[in-house]
Amino acid sequence: MPGVWRSNTYILASFPIGGITFTYFVTMLSLGTSLLIIWIGIPVLIATVASLRFFARLERRRAGWLLREPILSLYLPQQRRGMLGYLHNAIGDSQIWKDLLWLLVLLPIFGLAAFILAVVFWTTSLAMISLPIWSWSIPGGIDFGLFNIDTVHEAFAIIPLGLVLFAISVPFTRALALGMGSFGRSLLAPSERRRVEQLERTRAGAVDAQAAELQRIERDLHDGAQARLVALAMDLGMAQEKLASDPEGAHALITGAHSEAKKAIAELRDLSRGIYPAILTDRGLGPALSSIAARNPVEVALNVDFDGRLPAATEAAAYFVTVEALTNVAKHSGASHARVRIQHKADWLRVEITDDGDGGANANGSGLTGLRQRVEALDGRLAVQSGELGTTIRAELPCASS
Repeated sequence: MPGVWRSNTYILASFPIGGITFTYFVTMLSLGTSLLIIWIGIPVLIATVASLRFFARLERRRAGWLLREPILSLYLPQQRRGMLGYLHNAIGDSQIWKDLLWLLVLLPIFGLAAFILAVVFWTTSLAMISLPIWSWSIPGGIDFGLFNIDTVHEAFAIIPLGLVLFAISVPFTRALALGMGSFGRSLLAPSERRRVEQLERTRAGAVDAQAAELQRIERDLHDGAQARLVALAMDLGMAQEKLASDPEGAHALITGAHSEAKKAIAELRDLSRGIYPAILTDRGLGPALSSIAARNPVEVALNVDFDGRLPAATEAAAYFVTVEALTNVAKHSGASHARVRIQHKADWLRVEITDDGDGGANANGSGLTGLRQRVEALDGRLAVQSGELGTTIRAELPCASS
């Protein structure tokens, strides 16, 4: 159960927030529907849906803060393009309607009721406890319904009743906040069916990403190290045949074979680093990313804002997201500087990669789709913002400190 201060903060904030959301969405929905006849209502309704998701995200964070657990959000993926497609997708998404029910109806009602009850309980109990201090200022005494308090002795006699009411107020307001937060979570959190569909999609994406990774490894082995090892074997075989008849030619072939062996070793080392680097296992995410940033052709400013180790799956996902993003920066962005920031707050790890390149990154391209699948396989989120001032890739991964 949440603490008393956390509970009362949640209740007191719910009243003004509920009033704001009720007034705002009644106004926007009325304005948008009334202007549909001249098509101006469409962008108004689109803005309403976007702001609805924003307020719902804030409510998820408030309820998650109260309940001390993150609340995920799952909306239907965009199926159609354009403004009408956006509205069509929102109308068919049950989560949008549940968000609206909470923000437009239930939060204002529950927020007002909980606010009144909490204020009445706390102010009444505190007033009764402090009654001897201020009772003299009320002419004719204080009317408590069945009896009247008009002397100091009677004021002191009411203090135990105030203490009992104060003791009741603590579990009462905590239970009130818990009930309200839990009800909000039941509406704002995705349903079991939606969660199953999301898990099926993300697991399928993870399988596809893993298959693509295996194909890449096979291709790199076949075109790189394997080809060099075949050439190495051929050179050594030719050198063996010439060793007696042409020592100088054999020596040249052996020298070339030695060079090919070193290149093959380097390619195998790079390939193994791409599979799972040893430094990540031994020393953690920070040192592993430091080695990547130092070798990147683009200057990289690295800021790792946490200490300790994280779950292996989270570290691996954060590492490969950063490596792939920095590789894309070096190959395609034309950037001169990049910044990587890793933050660990509560049960989430945020990975942010920003560059000052030309922008134009395609969020639905094959490279970023693979990153998104890797992140979503851990129930994380990936966002891409790309414009004239550069590109920002932000990944949020659920985790807990080990």
